[in-house]
Amino acid sequence: MASKRAHKIITTVVFDLDDTLFDTYRQRVLRAHARACRALRAAGVRVPFGQLLRERLRIFRETRDLERLDRHLLAHLGMRGRRGARLARIGRDAYFSLPVGRLKLFPEARPTLRRLHQCGVRIFIVTAGRRAIQRAKVRALGLDRLPSIECIFFANIPTGQSGKERELRRVLRWEREPGRILVVGDRPNREIQAANRLGMVSVRRVGGEFADARPSSRRERARFTIRRLSEIFRLGLRFGPG
Repeated sequence: MASKRAHKIITTVVFDLDDTLFDTYRQRVLRAHARACRALRAAGVRVPFGQLLRERLRIFRETRDLERLDRHLLAHLGMRGRRGARLARIGRDAYFSLPVGRLKLFPEARPTLRRLHQCGVRIFIVTAGRRAIQRAKVRALGLDRLPSIECIFFANIPTGQSGKERELRRVLRWEREPGRILVVGDRPNREIQAANRLGMVSVRRVGGEFADARPSSRRERARFTIRRLSEIFRLGLRFGPG
């Protein structure tokens, strides 16, 4: 979906990590939810695994609150007080302790990064989450070893959108014209909103965990929308040094 006033020159591209460069939802999110449900059952929650997983995913889709998800889930099941709090900690810890293991980039990720690098474009990654886990993902994907990537910035998870915006501001040290910076991500209320606030060119990759998330304001509406990373080369933009 091209804009009527496309920027002619893009010197810098910033990618989000999760569900932008690799399929986080299938490779990690669903597995982490299942791990949490198994831990809850082992701790004494007498609900069939399938039902527990369905309820957990339903509540997560409604709240998007991972930190308090298990508290909501157990309250829904009628478990409150000290027992509910204890079980909530068990589920939460199980979710966040899923080993990173082996991960794969989207098939078009490496060719896209390579082509941008060959055009002379600076490439950055900005990701938010628990720092140790995000660093482990980067290593598992081999992104820390790619010479095409200038720098990888890690925003802390509690800061959310403001953390992404702070890290995006750091990219302005390399390119002072925000209109020459393309930001590619999947979440309207995080990197898309942050890019728009800073005057950068926002591109939303639709897919993964937040594929059905709708912009709640004009600031959350991306300038371009794609489904595959390689589609950025069909947006009418020129990639190269300024």
